[in-house]
Amino acid sequence: MTIERKVLEKVRPTEEQVKKLEQITRDLCARVRDIGAYFDTPVEPFVAGSVAKDTYLKDPDVDIFMLFPPDIPMEEVTEKGMSIARSIIEGQERYAQHPYLNGTYEGFSVDLVPAYRLKDTSSLMTAVDRTPFHVKYINNTLMKEQRDEVRLFKQFLKGIGKYGAEESIQGFSGYMVELLIIHYGTFHTALKGLSSYQPGTQLDTFHLLRDDDLPEEGEVTAFDDPMVFIDAVDYKRNVASSVSLDSLGKTIQAAREYMKRPRMTFFFPNPPDVLSRQRLEGLMRDRETTLIGIRIPVFHDNDDVVHGQLRKAVRAITRLCNRSGFPVLHSGYNVVGKACIMLFEFEVSHLPVVYVHHGPRVGEGNEPEFLEKWSTSERTLVGPYVEDGFWKVDVIRSQTTVEDLLYAEVPTLSLGKHISAEVSKDLNVVTPDEMMHKMFRPTLTHFFLRRPRWLWGLEPEP
Repeated sequence: MTIERKVLEKVRPTEEQVKKLEQITRDLCARVRDIGAYFDTPVEPFVAGSVAKDTYLKDPDVDIFMLFPPDIPMEEVTEKGMSIARSIIEGQERYAQHPYLNGTYEGFSVDLVPAYRLKDTSSLMTAVDRTPFHVKYINNTLMKEQRDEVRLFKQFLKGIGKYGAEESIQGFSGYMVELLIIHYGTFHTALKGLSSYQPGTQLDTFHLLRDDDLPEEGEVTAFDDPMVFIDAVDYKRNVASSVSLDSLGKTIQAAREYMKRPRMTFFFPNPPDVLSRQRLEGLMRDRETTLIGIRIPVFHDNDDVVHGQLRKAVRAITRLCNRSGFPVLHSGYNVVGKACIMLFEFEVSHLPVVYVHHGPRVGEGNEPEFLEKWSTSERTLVGPYVEDGFWKVDVIRSQTTVEDLLYAEVPTLSLGKHISAEVSKDLNVVTPDEMMHKMFRPTLTHFFLRRPRWLWGLEPEP
């Protein structure tokens, strides 16, 4: 039995699960109709997501859209939609462009989403209004035998950690996977296509259109994202906008590696490697670098907000350190339980008290301003003086250690609303010894080893 057949046996829903999901979706749709009628609300239920397209894996989420006429104000759609949802399930309010309710029903995770019932995508009123058109397009275009190809591709992306458009993953949405199978044909041809994909190249499904239906010049928006796939129902949208350059690169790497040597671990990776304290300490000694962390509590219940701001903060702090003379070798972050940890590995952590500040060429630029400023500055140690045709000055550093720099400057940076608020109250700089706590060792192991998920738990090849 091939690896792919074994994977499909694991991920393809059983007949019993299919029947149960069909019953659940019927029940939920009936309840939306009945409660909507009770509230005298013109609402139409619509089954969305992978369940509606028969591309779901075992234990899928169930998405039920509550479609309202377009003449009802958004505030009323939200209010009535959420009232109907709360009458059906208990759950947590989440947000796309507007709120929806996430909860459980008969053991399945369910999203009940208010939206508009539209004739086409030319007059979208909310971000989720395209979804019914996505479902109809996939059901009309994806062939029956391609449904399992989608399942294989989804599990492959889950295995390598790149399935999902959320900020924490920056990978491929389910709809994107379906479009890729429509574009390429099969799981294998999709991997082959991705393995040679050049960032920025436009992918689409235009090859399926008749000549008379092809978009005219100006109807398709040009994008400069790392990956571009034109939405089959909205030519002004890039379905792949969530895919970061890092995620694209790691997916291309995985596709190439799988085609060379297929392994089950591409679909179902082993548990992550976790080095002991002794091995981590030895690794850091061998590298002769300095590792410093910044720890803050989880500051928001929306994962996209948390990961988006952490990514922004790491970039800002890295830029600060690089321009201040403390080159960052590697940086990253992770969310561990109720803590966020930002990690920075420095080539140097101590600098001399003095550094040379370079000014303009003699007789050019802002020469008078430079001389006036540095002739009277308390930080000037020597100069200004001329060397190699340029004005220079030996200046006393404000901070000579990276820890001093972080404490002094990080609270002044734009790190994102919530992180800036946290660090302004208390900047918690964590030493390598403190980071050796067992809760952070998986994070440190990945930070230093950077092994792809399909190689977790495997001995390195000679």
